[in-house]
Amino acid sequence: MSAYLKYRLLFRPLFSLGLLFFYVSSTAQIAYDSLKVKTPKHFFQTAIVWDAFSKPKQALSDTDAISKRLKNYGVKQYNLSFYTPIATINNFNRDSTINDNTHYLLTGNFMLLQPQFDGLQQHQLTKIGLGFRLIHNTGKKGLFFAEFSPFVTSDNTLKGANYWRLASTLLYSHLFSERFNLRVGVTKSFLWGNRLYMPFFGIRIGKLDGVNFSFQFPRNINFQVPVSSKVKLNAFARPQGGMFLFSNVDSVYFGRTDRQFHFTRYEVLVGFRLDVAVSNLFSFYVAGGVSGRNNITLYSERANAKYKRLPLRKTFYEQNIGSTGFLNVGLVLKFGNSKSIGKNYNLYEAIDLNNGIDPGDNNLILPNSEIRKANLKTNQLKLKDIQDLIDFNE
Repeated sequence: MSAYLKYRLLFRPLFSLGLLFFYVSSTAQIAYDSLKVKTPKHFFQTAIVWDAFSKPKQALSDTDAISKRLKNYGVKQYNLSFYTPIATINNFNRDSTINDNTHYLLTGNFMLLQPQFDGLQQHQLTKIGLGFRLIHNTGKKGLFFAEFSPFVTSDNTLKGANYWRLASTLLYSHLFSERFNLRVGVTKSFLWGNRLYMPFFGIRIGKLDGVNFSFQFPRNINFQVPVSSKVKLNAFARPQGGMFLFSNVDSVYFGRTDRQFHFTRYEVLVGFRLDVAVSNLFSFYVAGGVSGRNNITLYSERANAKYKRLPLRKTFYEQNIGSTGFLNVGLVLKFGNSKSIGKNYNLYEAIDLNNGIDPGDNNLILPNSEIRKANLKTNQLKLKDIQDLIDFNE
């Protein structure tokens, strides 16, 4: 066999193998370079909440002249609100043992309140607001929460008139463990039918994804029992109320030329609620129980001019009303994807803060549908549960 033939027999297979290796490696590199994996930017999804509340009319049986004019009192209330993340800053320390993050969210709220007075024409009271909130998770034991919710109230029977107010909350939440949490802060709220500056104090015992008891003054008391990964049962007590502009078109404030005055209300709701997470994008809740400590108050701005930014002092009508039943239903729609939170209890706490203090100072406690009872076995984990732990550039 000639040397040339030996060369061809030896070199050509090696040359072909080299070409094949070059082709495969080049194709793989091109495929890797063209792979653009998009991961979610935020830990929160955009949410839209629709809430409806009603309770029957009750007679105002006292001898007061205004009570005789109003005759009775009931409530129909509809609320449409949203929150959406606008920026998220997510940081790891050098050895990736601590993950701190800051969440900036935009909130909005529209409420239609229809107080039911048989002696008056139907008034449509509205409350519209746009707010901003910040939640900072230190990555260790603490979280900071700040919200500012300016809103305007008006009455459709008085065109062009409105009244601006500002609700706000500042607090610090400390997670001693996954089973014990403490919150302290301050809040300006109108839930008690007045413009009150109040301390905020909260305590929770039990896991957020399990059975837990929560006391959050002045907002709510709640005992939660997860029935399954999608269903939760709650026993609760919470205040509900507000301050609304009210037209004097019916001359309720008789003897005065005021075109408007203010209508305030509050009540304490005690009952049960069922939360159902149908999917990651849709959940609903149904609640019912007893509405107690009902109060309605009418006051004029003129009489309280010197207390403009303080709790109101002078009223021309106030009435405490007996207890009655109530019904409350709500739908929650969510959009987009969010980063996986796994078993990060700091992020659980951030979610609970966001849902427990609803947009617009209405005290609608939104369901923690993102936090579900753990029931996954190790071999049932899906890619979504770990995708945020993977760095595709490594």
